[in-house]
Amino acid sequence: MMENIPDWVHPILEKSELAQKHHILESFNPFYLEADFNGDKIDDIAFFVENKIDQIKGVMIINKGKNVVFIIGCGTQTDMGSSLTWAKRWFVYRNKSLWNNGTNKKASLKSPAIQLIRNEKDSMVIYWTGRKYKTFMQQS
Repeated sequence: MMENIPDWVHPILEKSELAQKHHILESFNPFYLEADFNGDKIDDIAFFVENKIDQIKGVMIINKGKNVVFIIGCGTQTDMGSSLTWAKRWFVYRNKSLWNNGTNKKASLKSPAIQLIRNEKDSMVIYWTGRKYKTFMQQS
C-alpha cells in the first residue's frame, strides 16, 4: 500500500523523526485522506497511525506546503481520549460549522477537517485553527 501514496510524501516520512516514531496503519479504510486541511490552497494528507512503542493510535497529518508532520492522539489528549482506537471510520469533513448538542459548544471551520466516527451519536473532528490542529467532540 505504501507505494500507492503520493510521491511527495515519501521524503517527508523518511526525514521526519516524528513520522518515524509511528507506523501507518494500512488496514484503515480509506488508507489516507487528502484535502487542504490548513487552508493554504495546497492539499495535505492524513494517515491513521499507531505509536511504534506502545501501539497507541492516532492521526498523522502532513501539511504539504511546509512539509510539517502533526500527530493527533497517539498518547496526546484529545476531546475523546489520548488513543483513537475507538474510531470505526473516517472521512473529510467539509461542513463550515461544528455543534455539540450535549454541551451546546460551537466552532466554525475555514477549511476541510477530518471526522472520526465512533458510533451513530459520537464523533470527533480534527480541524486547523490557523496555528495548530484542535479536536472537537460532536454528539447528536
